[in-house]
Amino acid sequence: MIADCISKLKLTNWITTVVKYLSMMGLMFFAIGQAEAKTIDQVFVKKVKDGDSIQVVYAGKTVEVRLWGIDAPEYRQAYSRVAKKFTKKLLQGKTVQLVVKDIDRYDRLVALVIDDTGALINSILVKKGYAWVHPYFCKEAMCEKWRLLEVEARKKRTGLWKELEPTPPWVYKKNKRKSSPI
Repeated sequence: MIADCISKLKLTNWITTVVKYLSMMGLMFFAIGQAEAKTIDQVFVKKVKDGDSIQVVYAGKTVEVRLWGIDAPEYRQAYSRVAKKFTKKLLQGKTVQLVVKDIDRYDRLVALVIDDTGALINSILVKKGYAWVHPYFCKEAMCEKWRLLEVEARKKRTGLWKELEPTPPWVYKKNKRKSSPI
């Protein structure tokens, strides 16, 4: 009973936060309690923070965006600088389209990023070996295609797959939390 109340309260707080954030950004796209992807055209990439996170300018505001469905190496992890450099080459200073799928716990938009040629940057990062397909968050049909791209990148030993067994970011973060003093 108490667990159900806490769970409902957490969901209500989460929904309130999301609605508030989306309203502030002019991105209201909730329909009867279910989120739908919202396409936002013409956002300017102000900064590439790392291999899978960027800052864009939308409606005069700087907004953090996490690329959906993939995970690039973390700061200080092998290949993090290379992944960031590659993403920067693809996106820095360019105008892109976002297909917003979610908002994460850090209040970042989580989106597919499409460049001016129509190329899906999320899949390019996987294909070129600069990111993994995220096993926990990438559950749609396109993810299966991305997994095949990841397998090909591994076979070709491209990008981070030059290493035999690179550590996925979610494992790296988990190990880092275990080893840090409390």
